[in-house]
Amino acid sequence: MNLLCRIATALASVAVLSGPALAADPLPPAGSASGTLEVDGESIPLRHAYVYREDQGFYDPADPTWTLVLSAEPLKTRQLRQRSIDPSLRVGLTLTSAFGDGPSLRVLSNDLQAGGFSHSGGTAPELALEQQGPDVFAGRIHLAERQDFFEHSYRYDLRFHAVAVDPDAPIGDVLPEGGGEPGAAYVAWTQALEARDAQALKTLVTPDMAAMLDAPDAAGDIERMASMAPQAVRVLGGSSDGATAILRIEGRMDGDVVQAEVTLANHDGHWTPTRVSYD
Repeated sequence: MNLLCRIATALASVAVLSGPALAADPLPPAGSASGTLEVDGESIPLRHAYVYREDQGFYDPADPTWTLVLSAEPLKTRQLRQRSIDPSLRVGLTLTSAFGDGPSLRVLSNDLQAGGFSHSGGTAPELALEQQGPDVFAGRIHLAERQDFFEHSYRYDLRFHAVAVDPDAPIGDVLPEGGGEPGAAYVAWTQALEARDAQALKTLVTPDMAAMLDAPDAAGDIERMASMAPQAVRVLGGSSDGATAILRIEGRMDGDVVQAEVTLANHDGHWTPTRVSYD
């Protein structure tokens, strides 16, 4: 999201915390949520709650800032930064002094994803916390009235109990400098794509995958993959549990330096990229 969009979202979404939630409605267990999300008249349960600390604040880089994620399905911590989780509610929280003499907790952003319907900003939810960071956020978040957005409508009233997790935590063992076998495989993959070298790509994948590179339209597929892949890649670090590897990489795209997180899967000893998420 560019700076102007972030500012617009923030101005539309900032809300002062309301009073405490009803004591008669107990908190759900840690890591869970309860209540109702309603989209276009359909009730969707969000039963899982997560929160993680952002690297820096919005108004001031030093402001402690968190992202709260409520989802229908259980998530791995490495999934939490993905904005395509469906259905889910993602809420940004920041402890800032931008609106007074002392720091106060504010709703910074809210993003809803459900059944293909996606909406950011709009009316800020009301938030009443019974536990307020830095490692546990618990309470109630709700919209007092139904919201209409073009042909869609939505509303939610949810109780949650989220314990902080690290979405960037290593999986398995930390890889050696250069990323070990997964790192070498990814660098070779990007070099083969840059060269549009189908024969080199075949050596980096399983026989079944290699056979796909003999298809009549394979050259077009390689061209498309090459246009989206970084060049001059350097592996900054990573971790692996043997089946999956997560790399932090730096490279160049369209003349700019970029950094990304790359996920690779081990297919019979061949490490192949399955996801690239750019910073």
